Amino acid sequence: MNYKKLLILGFMLCIGLTGKAQEPVRANFRIEDRKKGIQEIELTFNTFIIGISSEGAISFIEPLKRSRPNDWEDFEDNPAHGSKNLGNLNVTYYDNFDRDKSGKVKSIDGIQFDYYTSFDIHDKKGRLKSIGSRAIKYNNGFDIHEISGTLKSIGNIDVKYNNDFNIHEAKGTVKSIGPVQITWYNTFDKEQQRGKIKSIKGNTPTMHVTKISANDWGRNR
Repeated sequence: MNYKKLLILGFMLCIGLTGKAQEPVRANFRIEDRKKGIQEIELTFNTFIIGISSEGAISFIEPLKRSRPNDWEDFEDNPAHGSKNLGNLNVTYYDNFDRDKSGKVKSIDGIQFDYYTSFDIHDKKGRLKSIGSRAIKYNNGFDIHEISGTLKSIGNIDVKYNNDFNIHEAKGTVKSIGPVQITWYNTFDKEQQRGKIKSIKGNTPTMHVTKISANDWGRNR
């Protein structure tokens, strides 16, 4: 009886650890002065870092090198079938069976990636739909007060924007991401300040929003 209990406990523990491995350990959202929406998202998993562009595409994948965290290898999501190694990562790709996903990343170290296809009639095909257990949703025709195509949520992280109800703000600028609140210089401020980010409050080590400039793109992420 004790053996059976230990076996069941061990099985449940394995399931729990697998579930946690599917979740990012840190999420960083990047926004920019006088820009609408989110410019880039960086999700850190146990063995790799992935970048998601404002268009919902993979912008980079980098092995997580704990000893030298700034010494990263770039990766371009060019069509490639089958699987290959990227550093210590095993990366697989979708084959030609599904044309909407063909050549896109299917998994990284066992974490599955899925994409919107022609069956998702209200969303743009080819965009990331989920990473592991986290669903990715975008504003579409049903969200009548939002700019269509902007990120709506990643897992349990909701994204809110200034819209038609925020008459003094630029429509489409980010209002909040999860618990993080963003304010902007608006019509009450001087002309040269309007459209710039005024404050970002509520950041934590595991979930934060970063203000960037054009000079911040590239390897100095």
